[in-house]
Amino acid sequence: MPRIEIIVLQPSSPEIAICAQWRVQAFAEVLGTSVEAEHRLLQTFTSDRRGQVALVARSNGVPAGTCLLVQSELEPCHPVSPWLAGLYVAPEHRRQGVGRALVGAIADQARQRRYRRLYLYTDNAVGYYEQLGWRVIDRIDWKGFPTALMVAPTGGGKAVS
Repeated sequence: MPRIEIIVLQPSSPEIAICAQWRVQAFAEVLGTSVEAEHRLLQTFTSDRRGQVALVARSNGVPAGTCLLVQSELEPCHPVSPWLAGLYVAPEHRRQGVGRALVGAIADQARQRRYRRLYLYTDNAVGYYEQLGWRVIDRIDWKGFPTALMVAPTGGGKAVS
């Protein structure tokens, strides 16, 4: 099993470049942006960590995946917060625990901020998140994509919703 390390991205983190590439590759339809624009957005995003954070996973020292904790997600379909967003694991690192480590680290970040629940939207990974303890609480059609709203407890203190 590889050694997985989770780090919090800073505006100057060299991993921001690969995270921007991954995010545009994986979420092009949703983001509708270029790698350069996403790179700038991630630099701005990582400069304010009060209610949000960007993480990167390294597997044996190599960038392997990324995930965000955000206050709002997509269009305000559901007025809840905070959100796990943009989980991405590079294909060569899948099925090695990287995604699980990132999801757990985002839950830890939410817990440190004293949130009791964490939410996410997914169109194709309901089973994956259910294995990690998440549950579906609503289903919507978002821009033609059948999408599930899911929730997981964090063990933190305050409930926003």
